This record gives sequence, structure tokens and C-alpha cells, in this order.
Amino acid sequence: MANVEGKATAITVVTPVRHGGRFLLAIVFFVGRNVTATLEKLQTLSFIHYARWAVIRRFPDGGKGERLGHTYLFFESNFNGTWDQYIDAFSEVVPRRMKGIWGTSYGFPGPIPVEPFKDYIRKNEYVANHYWSAYPAATTTEIVSAQRVARALDDFRGRAVNLDPEAFADAYRALLTEVQRDL
Repeated sequence: MANVEGKATAITVVTPVRHGGRFLLAIVFFVGRNVTATLEKLQTLSFIHYARWAVIRRFPDGGKGERLGHTYLFFESNFNGTWDQYIDAFSEVVPRRMKGIWGTSYGFPGPIPVEPFKDYIRKNEYVANHYWSAYPAATTTEIVSAQRVARALDDFRGRAVNLDPEAFADAYRALLTEVQRDL
């Protein structure tokens, strides 16, 4: 299936930006990078491996670059789950952010209701020619959980060296309790 590698799915969307939209995007991106509250909702979307927005005004050609007739908004992301789940989540969790970003592009119907939003994304989506996933068989949540377990085991290993068998058993049970949500 196109754009799928193991548990990871890729999406690439390019949309033409309306006149004056570049200025609005600069404001939205500034706020998105510098206001912590705007990131909190996005951080709940733990299935996202990677996401990036870019504003394209020209394509490089070894010199000054080919100037385009329009400014374009470029979005690419890798995530776990299906395409529909991904768009549904953005529409429901961060609709104002989606409106702030894609609202600068021609033809954007708004993030809600989700079906016209999905149609808009489909119309402007490109199949990825190539993308790489470090852990295609794992989800982002699984990777983060494995990192927490590894840290807890390293800490336990350092503490357990000098424990007698009874204290070791108690410490081991405590370790299992600590990491059980990540196993």
C-alpha cells in the first residue's frame, strides 16, 4: 500500500496559499513555536512520529532557484494508524490550529465537518516516493514506553548489585509495578 511502511504511514500535502496568507502563516507558526499552550494538545497525539510545515516560494535549481507563480504550503508527516484516523484526530483535537494554518490556502473548507476536510487533503496529497522509518514495526507510544522501561532497568541494575535476595525481590516487584503501564 502506498505511503505505508510497517506500522508507519506517510502523508504529504501541498496547497496554494492565498494572497496575504504568507504573513498569517508567519504569525501562526511563531505562536505555535513559542506559546506552550498551543503545543499541549498536539502532544496528546502520541501516534505522530514526525510532522513538518514549510512555506515554499521557489524551488532550488543550483542558482537563485525557480520562482513559483504562487506561494505553497507544504506539509509532511509520518504517523501510526490509518490515514482516516490521522485526519479525524487533527480535525477533532486541534481544529483551530488546522484552520489557522490551512485557512491561508485556497479552497480550504475548514476542519469541521471532517469529510470536506478529508476531501481537501486527498485533492492536495502526493504519494511519497520514499520515506524512512527507524522502527517500522513499532508505534511511537511503544518506542517511548521502551525508553522508560530501559531507564528504569538501568536504575534498578545500579541499585540491585548489593541487595540481599529478599530486598532484591522487593525491589524487583517495585520495578514491575513502576513500569507495568509500559510493558
